[in-house]
Amino acid sequence: MRPTELLSPAGDFETALAAFDAGADAVYCGLPDFSARAFAKNLSLDDLRNLVRFAHAKGRKVYVTFNTLVDEADVASAVEALSRLEEIGPDALIVQDLGVARICRRHFPGLKLHASTQLVAHNLEGVMALKELGFTRVVLARELSLAEIASISKRCGGLELECFIHGALCYSISGLCLFGAMEKGRSGNRGKCPYCCRMAYGGPSRPYIFSMKDLRLGEDVRKLVDAGVVSLKIEGRMKSALYVAAVTKFYRQILQSGHDGDPTTLNFKLSTLNSSRRVTLADLETIFSRRTTELYFDGKGKDSPIDPESLGHLGAPIGTVKRVTKDREGRRWLRFHTARALEVHDGLQFDTMAEGRHLGLGIREMRPAISRTPVFEVSAGTDVEIELPEDFPIREGENVYCSMSNAVKRMFPAPGFRPSDYPGTKKLDVSVTIGPEAISAATAVSGITVEASVRGTFAAAKNPEKTYSAVEKAFSKLGETDYVLGSLNLVDTNRLFAPMGVLNDLRRELVKNIDDSREKARLAKVDAAIGDGETPAAADLPRLRTVKVRLGQKVPAGEWDEVVVAVNPDADAASLSVSAFEKMPRLAVPVYTAEPDFGKLRVFVKRLHREGFEKWEASDLATLKMLKAAGIADITADWTLYAFNSHALAAISELGVRRFVASPENTRENLQYLAESGYDVEFLAQQATPLFISLTEPAGTTVDGLAIFRRDGLWVTTRPLARTFDVPGGSSSRIDLSWDPM
Repeated sequence: MRPTELLSPAGDFETALAAFDAGADAVYCGLPDFSARAFAKNLSLDDLRNLVRFAHAKGRKVYVTFNTLVDEADVASAVEALSRLEEIGPDALIVQDLGVARICRRHFPGLKLHASTQLVAHNLEGVMALKELGFTRVVLARELSLAEIASISKRCGGLELECFIHGALCYSISGLCLFGAMEKGRSGNRGKCPYCCRMAYGGPSRPYIFSMKDLRLGEDVRKLVDAGVVSLKIEGRMKSALYVAAVTKFYRQILQSGHDGDPTTLNFKLSTLNSSRRVTLADLETIFSRRTTELYFDGKGKDSPIDPESLGHLGAPIGTVKRVTKDREGRRWLRFHTARALEVHDGLQFDTMAEGRHLGLGIREMRPAISRTPVFEVSAGTDVEIELPEDFPIREGENVYCSMSNAVKRMFPAPGFRPSDYPGTKKLDVSVTIGPEAISAATAVSGITVEASVRGTFAAAKNPEKTYSAVEKAFSKLGETDYVLGSLNLVDTNRLFAPMGVLNDLRRELVKNIDDSREKARLAKVDAAIGDGETPAAADLPRLRTVKVRLGQKVPAGEWDEVVVAVNPDADAASLSVSAFEKMPRLAVPVYTAEPDFGKLRVFVKRLHREGFEKWEASDLATLKMLKAAGIADITADWTLYAFNSHALAAISELGVRRFVASPENTRENLQYLAESGYDVEFLAQQATPLFISLTEPAGTTVDGLAIFRRDGLWVTTRPLARTFDVPGGSSSRIDLSWDPM
């Protein structure tokens, strides 16, 4: 049984150190570009290099999020970044764009690939499709139940699975949210989500109809371990180092207590952590706490995962307002019985809200209710009075929450780091030859062999038995380079004396030659990768006019080269037959098919294929794999397969797709590239673009300016009126009516 990995977020270098100090086996972090958290501080390449050295020296791992979609104009920058990452050597890249995955496989094979949750792997077929593309781990969709996860784990052939266990949730299925891109010009698929699901759409009492509670599995993470999940993932690259450290330690405690004495399930003992005090759930809530949910972990959800009433941090409940009084000086005092020790400068919040946020204050002055003498701290179980600002609104009976605890902050002092304490990660096996007229050295790294030499006149050594240790000392001084000395072979036939200054010069020359050779090789890889989009041979592509509808939806009048019909086995299995159509349509499978329902979809497709339906449209990698396995050759890809660049087009084309539908979130410039790419691409001319596609029912469905409805087991949010798009001249176009509200 493989050890279970606790994986923590790191929005910056300091947070990564805090996560490791609190018990993380691995961290995931991003660079300033190509990361799904563009507004996190993120890490520079130098930060990442230092972090990898630190982690590897301690037996930990670092994963880099390279999980955004890449426009063609950004391919060169992406390739440059990938080449730098391969040089640094993180343990894996977390990837969404299939073009990026293809570039890595073909040109940067040193980068191990993990499939981002943005790739919407929600059934075994999708997981196996990603395995066939070279991914060694898949981050499963958050919406899966424990039973679905266990089923996939048993049948995925040893592929590593990663699951989220704690943190913020998106309302939309990850990867299928277009609200930010279409409404705010900030795409979640490009790491610039404007958090549209946190905005107010409902009435005064329940305004946040799409706002999700936070995921918190707590003790149930042990069930994921038993199900064979390799990595337990905490969300939060936008969160503070304190938050990450506290949550990490909280789950490390759970894993430790659940598997005491079993070395196969833990990577290190809790006793190695920085503080002996245990982190409680209340401690976590003082740092950051929305209301929480286990989402669909139990298969159905015990209650709604939506919190329509409040946003953001609440705190740990510690008491109820007894009364508010005013003293002789006119100062106002809040009295309550505190269940938690408090000190001056701690933070409090209350039920009263303004614009979705709970009102709060920092403790400026505090006193026990019985003595009324100001104190710095009070213990749990004390009746306490807190000075209130003059106009602070508060009512008797309101709940009081501790929203910031200095005692908790002191549990996690900032860990220190000195780069010189951590050697490079590339081992140099060096051979040194001392001759009468020159001393030379040779080594090989990453398949590159280099040499260096220093000329001079070298006489016999007075103490030849010390020569080896002198050479070893000189070549161990690799400082903050990428290298660490491995084996050392000394050829000193004539037993000559090698001055330390000469040996140091030789080491510097050798390192310079290694760096120069590696840089030359890196640039050659970059050039090869950029030119490897494999544009198809020139061909006269047909200019098609297609329309996509749901089964039973009226096809608009006009000359259509092809009609695409969206079908679903639950609704359409009985009524769908070849005889129902004058002209054979292309059938489009659903955008989301849960693991228990995928077998039904497979039977449905095979039956219709036998009856003569030969043209199909895939919605994701799972359905593409399934259609190919059914013997179907004529397959197109809907926009949900996201082909934004030449490498993504090539990757999906190599899987058997003959035509693509461009995503509605393309920029004008990228649409023009797609039109000139040589691939057969259709461009949307009209569509009621789905802004949210979700498994979760919102807290309200009547919103001015939005259409919210249930279709094929999903909750869909669009605008009531369809959008129109500019189609590049001379290109195929599509009218997509399949997402229309009516």
